[in-house]
Amino acid sequence: MTTTQSKQLRATYGEALVELGAANSRVVVVDADMAEGTMTGGFKERFPERFFDVGVAEQNLMGVGAGLSLSGWIPFVNTFAWLLVLRAGDPLRTLVSYARTNVKVVAGYGGFSGPMDGATHQAIMDLAVVRALPNMTVVVASDHHQVRSLLPLVADLDGPVYLRLSRAEVVDLHEQSTRYKIGKATPLRSGGEVTLISNGPILGRTLTAADLLAQKGIPASVLEVHTLKPLDGEAILAEAARTRAVVTVEEHNIIGGLGSAVAELLSENLPLPLRRIGIRDRYGETGAYERLLDLYGMAVRDIVTAAEELVHRSVP
Repeated sequence: MTTTQSKQLRATYGEALVELGAANSRVVVVDADMAEGTMTGGFKERFPERFFDVGVAEQNLMGVGAGLSLSGWIPFVNTFAWLLVLRAGDPLRTLVSYARTNVKVVAGYGGFSGPMDGATHQAIMDLAVVRALPNMTVVVASDHHQVRSLLPLVADLDGPVYLRLSRAEVVDLHEQSTRYKIGKATPLRSGGEVTLISNGPILGRTLTAADLLAQKGIPASVLEVHTLKPLDGEAILAEAARTRAVVTVEEHNIIGGLGSAVAELLSENLPLPLRRIGIRDRYGETGAYERLLDLYGMAVRDIVTAAEELVHRSVP
């Protein structure tokens, strides 16, 4: 694992976006008066002719993005996750998903990562919404290396993509040599007792839980599913088949997100004991980010306890 200084993931996105713009002249950026919050200001300074600010008009954000895509550009549209899927939900469905326009929807402040703004600004249901939209590819980034690696892949993919980012400060969780492919899960640990499946910055807690489980004599596999849709069912089933139980870990409502996707897959193909770690169908509150994760059932000890209980329950 690489160890870098803690840094906000949105800052790396802003840097990577400038690099992408320099490498691909078809990339344009559309923002909704949030360039400071989404960190797209660097792109605006470097490529002002390819930056469009629609103001506080999230529905128009989608319309402009769709229009640019139909004109041959590759638009990256940016604002808070909850605004993209709720306030701009109709044009997201009709002008992007249904029309299958080549729009890259970049959702900042995923999960609890805008903690001091409270429940109204915390995106705890966004993945459930976009996962249900036909034609939509859904990607959840976990660290800085992954953001830099995935961004060109998102740009090259033909069709709408929802890329979820975090505002939280994170360190790199992957080696610099790690390579990703959209639609393919990334195995990070190998163990024969329980499979831990996770994505996003909370992957760091999942890896820590796997280390603690190993110390307890419970070797755990860790599979990162950075592409929530299309789901890499083959990799999930193969990993799960080697273990006794599965625990999913996500910074999202347990309804409709990663846990639901894995539950649906296992129920139809490989019924195994399963526990979903995440937000248990309730709104958040104002507070420190790490404290909120602990308070809402996503502490490392919650992952460890769930794995232990499932493994012990499955022993004949």
